[in-house]
Amino acid sequence: MKKIVLFLFLIATLIACDDGDVVVTSFDFDDATLQNCGGPGSYVFFKINTNSNESLSLLLGTSDSIFNVADTLSFQLDGSTNFLNYRTFSEAPTASYFCNSIPPTSPTVLQDYIGDDGIATLIVLATLDDNDGIEEDSESNLDTDMDGIPNYYDFDDDGDNVPTAFEIGPDPENPQDTDLDGTPDYLDADDDGDMVPTRYEDTDADLDPRNDITDVTVGADYLNPAVSTETIVDEYVLHSYSTESAINLFLTNVVLTNGEEQLTQESLPFGSINSVFSGTVTITPER
Repeated sequence: MKKIVLFLFLIATLIACDDGDVVVTSFDFDDATLQNCGGPGSYVFFKINTNSNESLSLLLGTSDSIFNVADTLSFQLDGSTNFLNYRTFSEAPTASYFCNSIPPTSPTVLQDYIGDDGIATLIVLATLDDNDGIEEDSESNLDTDMDGIPNYYDFDDDGDNVPTAFEIGPDPENPQDTDLDGTPDYLDADDDGDMVPTRYEDTDADLDPRNDITDVTVGADYLNPAVSTETIVDEYVLHSYSTESAINLFLTNVVLTNGEEQLTQESLPFGSINSVFSGTVTITPER
């Protein structure tokens, strides 16, 4: 009787193995530095354990610019557009292995598990600055001209095509108010109070009201209440702002597959990068 039970147990074990082995494992990448390369269409994040010649790499195929604005982004791993790789090598790879469009032939990949299920969560911490000299709360969503860009990083807060930095005047603590209506020029859509919006006092329609001057003794028409020539201009000038971003990246409910074998991870912290992007962003708001 004992032999029959043992025989049946062995058969059940073999059948279970034929359906694929599920292994819950822990990766040893705590001391490895998270690195990244690529851009829209192919963002790559990777960690290398040089002691054990293994790597974790994540590709996100989104075409969006993901580092420009503070946000929490989630990506479903699908094995094609967004996927994770766990690899072991004949020797430790370098960053060029992940960042070249065609991976080098060396080192040799010994094992390759593809993550086609799970969630990658990217937390972007971004500092945005329009460099206009106005101290504004980055937590505020105030958008005076309703162009989709909050004032704190809006190059032109009132949408009149005159940059805020130009409109505040020499003293940011006491910004210029040409028509003395209590609203400073940088927030006033009609700076001289002549009932013609500043953006429309642009006779040559070049998106810059500052160079349209009827009376040189007074200055630009948009600051001259005696001139109210109107030219309909419903476009915004090109905006720019500087940004510096950091990220935190982690994965949940990951399933990595290599043939019949699966590796699973309920929670996999991937790491952080303190300065993942630093530069100037240019956009043109749409009305």
